[in-house]
Amino acid sequence: MLFRGFAVCVFIFGLLIGWSSSARAEWSELAKEPEAQYFYDKEAVMPVHVSRYAWVLTNLAKADITPTGEPYASYMIRLRVYCKTDMVARLSISYFDKSMGKGREVSSEDLQEWRNRETPIRPNTYMAALKKEVCTAKSVAG
Repeated sequence: MLFRGFAVCVFIFGLLIGWSSSARAEWSELAKEPEAQYFYDKEAVMPVHVSRYAWVLTNLAKADITPTGEPYASYMIRLRVYCKTDMVARLSISYFDKSMGKGREVSSEDLQEWRNRETPIRPNTYMAALKKEVCTAKSVAG
């Protein structure tokens, strides 16, 4: 009985820690277009060799529909940015019914990293702005 109470406390503590870390995300603006506004979480960028893992948040000007048919106003994508080759791979995506990744998560998709296709980073896009931010010399040192 004591173990069960301890396990419940640890579970609740874990939920609170997870909730507070996502609530504290400080989104820095990458780009603004008429149809969407793009942000990235500067504090969550994780360097691994010549790659960077990063979260990108997209706010839509007009709600859209997920592949499963749910309406959403924003979405977050977890990306692996390959700094040396100007390529990017999408690892996961979560759709939210309110702006800035708030509200209910209406759909999500996680992909196996080894099965992802790398796609080129095109110039003058929010992905190019993300690469510039996360692959600079000061980011490499941190």
